[in-house]
Amino acid sequence: MPQLQKRNALTGILHARAESIPPVVNTENERRLTFTIISQKNDGMRYDWYSGDSYIERLDVAGAKTDRLNTFFKDHNRGVDDAIGKVESVRMDGGSLKADVVFGSDADSILNKYREGVLTDVSIGYAINTYEVEEREAEVDIVTVTEFDIYELSAVGIGFDSGAKHERKMEAISPEQLREIGNRLENVASKLK
Repeated sequence: MPQLQKRNALTGILHARAESIPPVVNTENERRLTFTIISQKNDGMRYDWYSGDSYIERLDVAGAKTDRLNTFFKDHNRGVDDAIGKVESVRMDGGSLKADVVFGSDADSILNKYREGVLTDVSIGYAINTYEVEEREAEVDIVTVTEFDIYELSAVGIGFDSGAKHERKMEAISPEQLREIGNRLENVASKLK
């Protein structure tokens, strides 16, 4: 009976899942950042409050429906004043789901936190439509969510999806900057002698 309760508890409620990824800055539009919102390897431990059991939840990226994903919020607060950007160009890329976020004019502090690397994570709010359960002997079950609707994307402090990390693109260093760095290093080295 607890297994039945676990499966019933999955549907009909809005879930949240955070991704931990550095954004990619798009130089064509200074207010636009690209985020991985679901990685290909997105397993995470969940707890079923009804049965007291833990299980691993896995989102099948191909099962994501994004028709209603339009707004970027702050901390899953879906109020008008917490809307800080719009979500555009949701797409599959290398097995992950990515999206561009265009930050609103009053979201400069949050945009700068992403640019500076203070924030890296985003989180989706989603509702589960269908899933499959893999029961495993002496191990926690794996619940694969095969179809789900993503309703919102949020800026958050801590991510859920450990596989949703990618490296930031490095800006090119000009020859003048390299010479200046070399001069400073020589200056420091001469003072240490």
